Amino acid sequence: MKPIWGLPTWYVRVFKYLVIATFGLIALGGSVRVMNAGLACPDWPLCFGDVIPDYHPQVYFEFLHRVLAGLVSLATAALFYLLLFKSFAPSRLKVVACMTVVLLLTQIVFGGLTVLLQLHSKVVAAHLGMGTGFFGLLLWMYLSMREHAREWTPPSLPGWIRPFSIAVLAGVYGQIILGGLVASHFASLVCTDFPTCHGQWIPTLSGIIGLHVIHRLGAYALFALLVANMVILRKSTSDKRLHKYATWLFLAVCAQIGVGIANVLLHTPPLIAVVHLAVGTTVLALAIRQLHWVKGT
Repeated sequence: MKPIWGLPTWYVRVFKYLVIATFGLIALGGSVRVMNAGLACPDWPLCFGDVIPDYHPQVYFEFLHRVLAGLVSLATAALFYLLLFKSFAPSRLKVVACMTVVLLLTQIVFGGLTVLLQLHSKVVAAHLGMGTGFFGLLLWMYLSMREHAREWTPPSLPGWIRPFSIAVLAGVYGQIILGGLVASHFASLVCTDFPTCHGQWIPTLSGIIGLHVIHRLGAYALFALLVANMVILRKSTSDKRLHKYATWLFLAVCAQIGVGIANVLLHTPPLIAVVHLAVGTTVLALAIRQLHWVKGT
């Protein structure tokens, strides 16, 4: 892979590792929540007044989450300094980089607020939403760099595919936000049966039961959207790469629904709850990949 925009030859490779580390950070954040370790360090930015606290399993779940978040932040600062001030990258990419930096700074503040406000539900959900958005912007930038380095040319596709792919991405991200609200309101087990909830398909749309039901309805709607995405793209274009991305998206959302059902029927065991978050983030990554592939149309 050749150097791009005057950046070092290692830059794109290291940026890929930053994207992977951010994905791991999101999964680790989910582990902190399911292990009830969100307040294991009751102060911030220190932990029990120390930089490195005494060992305790729950404390170190939260402490290691903070350490990885710090490393991701420092790596982002270094890589973005080179991109913004030491390269001749396109202005559009630099705008995305600036948006990512602002989102990261806001995310750091909200990370502190989740502790200082004692895991306030809306703050926790916002923390997840911004963390996922930060990951998405990093992935978008990485794809832009990689494709530029490979002298990639966007495929010729119908003009409506781009707004349609934006709608797919918006649907996936919206469902992740709904999932974050369910988790932060401890609403995962207010319905312990499936496919009904307390013996009814839609017992209510208010309160935490309603929030859980809305999340289920969102999953059904997203499933239908991704079935349509796969079928329509196969009928509307001969681009094999786009067919592959649509198929991956469909299979990933099927896996995510399966893990979500297991979460309910098995009463949210920690491992499955973390897998649910990781697979959901993977669905988002695939939706971003599809949109990026058609961005030039």
